[in-house]
Amino acid sequence: METTFGFYDLIETFTKPGCAVCNLLQAETTRLLDSILYEYATDTSTQAAFRDSRGLCSEHGHQLTQMGNALGIAVLYEHPLNDVLRILQGTAPGGGSQARLMTRLFPQNPNGAIIDALTPTKPCIACASQAETEARFVKILSDFADDERMTGVFRASDGLCLPHFIQVLQNTADPSRSRLLIAIQTDIWTRLRDELREFMRKNDYQHASEAITEAEGVSWRRVVARMAGERGILSPRRTIS
Repeated sequence: METTFGFYDLIETFTKPGCAVCNLLQAETTRLLDSILYEYATDTSTQAAFRDSRGLCSEHGHQLTQMGNALGIAVLYEHPLNDVLRILQGTAPGGGSQARLMTRLFPQNPNGAIIDALTPTKPCIACASQAETEARFVKILSDFADDERMTGVFRASDGLCLPHFIQVLQNTADPSRSRLLIAIQTDIWTRLRDELREFMRKNDYQHASEAITEAEGVSWRRVVARMAGERGILSPRRTIS
């Protein structure tokens, strides 16, 4: 099978600590936010997207504030702020003919109109981009699971986090590839469990004289990331149903 865009990115990232898919998503999202902030803050289509989504989700919004360019953030967020203020001023319960009409039409919930108007109509643009990138890398790993280059780096890596491993299995229809993925991930998680158990054993006073290895010493952190995914990657995404 001919390699596809992103294949070698995945190969390279498997050599680094952590879930490769999580790490790639972190890198892609950082690049996107940097580009938005420093290249597209005054772009009309970007500003329109910010208005539709009422800015970014909590996770990506706070990430944006850590990247500098306070002026760029101000420019981007002035538009959604102006929009919500116009909505509040025009649809406040009891204030204005439109608001009074909505109150008569929907007396059981006089705030219904304002709630609908305030609700974002589009997802956070970083969340949407992240979802597309995630699907692409999950498919690459699924399609190339039995490629020797992929198999080798996957076997030597920290493996995938549980959520991304589940996604890969959901996208893998070939039984032999599924068995291979499960076997490799089982070996990786078995090593992690052994290191975690050694960490606990050596923290017992009876074995306090035994040195804790570097891998054992961080096993408690790694197991959290392996079960939940890397921080900020798999938190609830702002989507529009």
